[in-house]
Amino acid sequence: MPTDHLPTPNSRPGAARLPQELVDKVIDELHDDHVALKQCSLVAKNWEPASSPLLLRRVLWPPCAKKIDVCLDPSADASSLPCKYASPSHNSFALCLEILSSSPRLQRFVRQLVCMPPNEKHGLKDDAQGALELGTFVKIVEYLPHLETVDLELVVLRAEGPPPSGVGTGRTLKSLSASSSSANWLWALFPFLSSLERVQHLVLTVHGFFPQGWSTNPPSSKLAVEILECNHHMKEQIVTSSLSFYAGLVHNLDLRALRRFTSGALQPGFTRVISAAPALESLGLQHNGHRLPLDLERIPPRLANVDVSCMFCIHLGHVVPSSADATWTRIWETLRAAVQFPIRRILVNAAFTFLQPAGCSLEDMYAQYEGVLSQITQWRTAVNVLDSFERLESITFAVRLNIWQPDSPLEPLQVTERQLAAMRDTIRKGLPRRHADILHVKVAD
Repeated sequence: MPTDHLPTPNSRPGAARLPQELVDKVIDELHDDHVALKQCSLVAKNWEPASSPLLLRRVLWPPCAKKIDVCLDPSADASSLPCKYASPSHNSFALCLEILSSSPRLQRFVRQLVCMPPNEKHGLKDDAQGALELGTFVKIVEYLPHLETVDLELVVLRAEGPPPSGVGTGRTLKSLSASSSSANWLWALFPFLSSLERVQHLVLTVHGFFPQGWSTNPPSSKLAVEILECNHHMKEQIVTSSLSFYAGLVHNLDLRALRRFTSGALQPGFTRVISAAPALESLGLQHNGHRLPLDLERIPPRLANVDVSCMFCIHLGHVVPSSADATWTRIWETLRAAVQFPIRRILVNAAFTFLQPAGCSLEDMYAQYEGVLSQITQWRTAVNVLDSFERLESITFAVRLNIWQPDSPLEPLQVTERQLAAMRDTIRKGLPRRHADILHVKVAD
């Protein structure tokens, strides 16, 4: 085995070695992976006591890897991890637990725990080989006393039994984000969440049908949440699925301190969350522009005196000019039907995604963007809606451009000042003066 790529101490005075337990684990698990050992060596050469809090703030591991990589660089991206994606030969979650348990130094500084597949098509399926056991996840969290953020992206969480009593009691997380292609993971996640005291920012994303009945068993305690984002994606609108999803949230979460709530789609049932949140200050309504408006429940009358920020998203997809007008009209009509309270601010996240044919240049993409903008002229509906918002203070469009090619991830395009000006001019044409004066167009964050 080549020795020039093994983890080595920094030669400068005052430097320290990586914990020997972690070095041994790296050698044992990655002895036949030249690239991964070299990556560990690069981290080790920059190891100093003063920099260790930064180096160890983030632990990222791929859920479906044949080889496990512990990424100690907070700036590293999941796509750069040198993992081999054959069929999983072991549970990398359990191996992650072994590595964490071997090093008190590693446990001490970790603030962020991330599980994210480097490629979306490698997302886990609900099977015995790839699922993350709730007990393993709880033990990983237990080893990290200063953990602040947890991201579980496209992870299948399975519960063979309830989490150990007392685990997580009194702990607060700044944020927890969880998404999966299966609704079953939520059954497993909530027993753990109920053992925490508070999560400031909770993001839950579920793809597919959400069955009824999951909220019937009362939790031992409810998790307090201040900011809640819900994304329930389905190919078709199924009312019973949406109602069950939101009813379960109300049943399992303590929403008395909820200040901001964003619903990932205008779906039946989201007002149940509003009714359970007496301190609600901001409501986000997102719409992807592809679904027909729904007959929504009315907003509770008590919100009539609350200033609410309204947000909805527009994804034009691979639009042609003739379909753009209908998309905008549906969105504004839906907004007018759903909102029954004063609005101060409207934020439109406008994401334009275009298909790039072979040989098509960036200049052609920009020209296509301006061509679509020139067709968005149906602002009469928007004006009728805005006239009813007497307390409106600002209208902001956050613009994002993307290029999509088959079998490739979305690639962002730089938005120029010229393109922002083109969109600003297009929007202003249909607005009365008092609304044009409060219009802002910017690049999306």
